[in-house]
Amino acid sequence: MNRLNLYLFRQLLIAFAFASGAVTFVILFTQSFRLLTLVIDNSSTMFIFFHLMALSIPTFLPLVLPLGLGVAVLFVYHKLAIDSELVVMRAVGISPMRQALPALVLTGLVLIIGYMLTMWITPVANRDLVALEYHMRDNMAVLLSRPGNFNDITDGLTFYARARGSGGALEGILMHDVRRPDSPVTIMADRGQVVDNDGQPQLVIFDGRRQEMNEATGQLSQLAFDQYVLDINALRSNSAATRLPDPREQTVTELLNPSPEMLSQRASRGRLIAELHQRLSSPLLALSYTLIGLATILAGEFNRRGMSRRIMFAAVAIIAVQAATMSLNSLIVKGSWLAFAFYIVILAPVAVCFAIINMERLRRTAGVAMITSEAAAS
Repeated sequence: MNRLNLYLFRQLLIAFAFASGAVTFVILFTQSFRLLTLVIDNSSTMFIFFHLMALSIPTFLPLVLPLGLGVAVLFVYHKLAIDSELVVMRAVGISPMRQALPALVLTGLVLIIGYMLTMWITPVANRDLVALEYHMRDNMAVLLSRPGNFNDITDGLTFYARARGSGGALEGILMHDVRRPDSPVTIMADRGQVVDNDGQPQLVIFDGRRQEMNEATGQLSQLAFDQYVLDINALRSNSAATRLPDPREQTVTELLNPSPEMLSQRASRGRLIAELHQRLSSPLLALSYTLIGLATILAGEFNRRGMSRRIMFAAVAIIAVQAATMSLNSLIVKGSWLAFAFYIVILAPVAVCFAIINMERLRRTAGVAMITSEAAAS
């Protein structure tokens, strides 16, 4: 790159970083309320909160980066136009395509980053984020430490503690187990404590009674105890099931070769195809938005008073392309043959805008040739 291209590239890079950072901050700010509520409700730490925030960033970056690039291109080239820098460039013979070269180079870098995100980083981040959220919600030590609430540990097993005493002890404990309908079990205890035994949570209860009813005979058996230990993981093992990942959490290989369980329980093949095409097409939005911005500014004459109508047109075009891709994503689930529309909506503005920029170059070349011929004839 020569100095002019480096100058334009530096301006674009700074504007792109600022625009993408601002949008990322806004999204993180809105997400933080939900994540903070989740952390507080599950008695987790601030480290978990920041971990959740870090994992959530790659999940929306594929959407943020093309938008940030489109805003940067519009801002930088509009500023160059009202400062007459583009006029000077044209006066010394720099064509519109050469003026657009730094933006296209930056677009290529954003495309590479976008495909790295959609193909590898974002699915892994989605899976880790959901896994961490489920781990927090399934933290049995936290669940059992919520006094005054009837907590369903699993289907058919309910736990209740009246209050929390000193040192985190639980008081007034009631546990009702109907997972075996023919012999329901009820455990009552004066107090208890959740303890950690070699990484395994256990509930130790004191001064209580265990009652089991035999429905066939109608006989009630009771057991009084001074201390009783319950393995929390064993309490939920009967109903714990392996969670099937959402299509957004799957790798490209898993999307192309879904398991029978995935197709029967979690998602249809159409939804998997829609997810795959969205990953393949969404990075191309960076190219579409860049060309829309370039064609809007570089085509036609420059006005030092500003080009608000052109900027508005470009903003509407970008929003229309984004809205169309989001709508098509839901339609592809119903008919995978509509996948080609993804690429038409995204790449059609690219072809049109390239043509507009080249027409501007050809028009100016023809104008210069006409002026030269007239001067030679005179």
